[in-house]
Amino acid sequence: MKFRNRNVLSFWTVTYTLCVVMMGTNVPAPLYSIYSRMWDFSSGMVTLLFATYAFVLVPSSLLFGQLSDRFGRKKMLLSGVVTAAVGTLIFAIAHETWMLLLGRAIQGLCVGILNGSAIAMLAELRPGHRKGASFAASVAIAFGTAAGPLISGIVAEYTPFPVRIPYYMHLALLVPAIIGIMVTRETLQQHSRTFRLRIPRVPASIRFPFLTATFVGVFAWAVAGFFMVVAPTFVTSLVGIRNLAVSGAVVFLMLGSSTITQLLFKKTAFARAIFRGFVFLTTGLVGVAVSIPAHSVWLLLLSTAAAGVGHGPAASASLGMVTEMAPAASKADAVSSYYAIAYLGVSVPVLGLGLVAEWLGMYGAILVFSVAVIVGIFILSRFIPLALKEPQLMVAP
Repeated sequence: MKFRNRNVLSFWTVTYTLCVVMMGTNVPAPLYSIYSRMWDFSSGMVTLLFATYAFVLVPSSLLFGQLSDRFGRKKMLLSGVVTAAVGTLIFAIAHETWMLLLGRAIQGLCVGILNGSAIAMLAELRPGHRKGASFAASVAIAFGTAAGPLISGIVAEYTPFPVRIPYYMHLALLVPAIIGIMVTRETLQQHSRTFRLRIPRVPASIRFPFLTATFVGVFAWAVAGFFMVVAPTFVTSLVGIRNLAVSGAVVFLMLGSSTITQLLFKKTAFARAIFRGFVFLTTGLVGVAVSIPAHSVWLLLLSTAAAGVGHGPAASASLGMVTEMAPAASKADAVSSYYAIAYLGVSVPVLGLGLVAEWLGMYGAILVFSVAVIVGIFILSRFIPLALKEPQLMVAP
């Protein structure tokens, strides 16, 4: 009984850690407009800050998933949280643009160190409830990502030190995570005795369902990233409200809706959750394409919420498929590979929107993005039933 209670406490400690680290990566989002006014940098610099995070995260995810299988989950988790604290501290004391870029790169590094190990550890703490473990991880990521800009936007708008206090608050939230991980037991029973840096390998037996699930995550996070960038901008332009709390609240609307739907549909079968997600993701994209020329802020907000309702079940089910199918020996590799690919869905659209907008304008770029994603979702939906027929997923609820 004591061992079981300790496992439960460790499970929620890791969940909290994942949530608060992801919260920190989005604390800067509403503050970029302040930095832009302070240091007179362009929208291109904001795009570079978003991209720097992803470009560091992707290779670090692939590397540290392997290190987790070699040295254990606990060491990687502790390293990741400490790295997150360093990144937040750099933002807190930043006085030049290069410090923002450095802080953003370190944030990408910390997520790369932590994500695969955290999700693998959650699965190992609840070996009989893998779907529940992946669900907890998905909710923690979505809630942390949503809460970060909301809290920082409110604090920045209504306190005297808008580019300092949000980061110090985040540092305070990291302290319990560091202490909790330090007293959490290691869950990896068999460590790899040798280590050689390699490209992470997903076993051939699960490669097709893995890629299918991963591209579900790509599209879900692509739409999330799109709304995180576009929705606050157009709410500001349509309504004329220049309030950091409002900008943070719009992002929270999207990812908050995602979190709620993950809670509501946590027992839904993988296929049903994914198809339900695809319907709402498509609805959100169509809605935003109509709302902008119609100058309807309410339609834009409803579309943002719809996209969140779609993101929740699609992202959660795709991660659930990966954790369900991956063998224990390569679980961290599989999860890290999943996130390395899925996070490209957040970064590439932001860069693509900026590039296409130079030629077609922002609204033209939005139409191109929306059509591309809807076509991609339609094609991918044809592969979902085939992927779920794989033996590793036949037992999934």
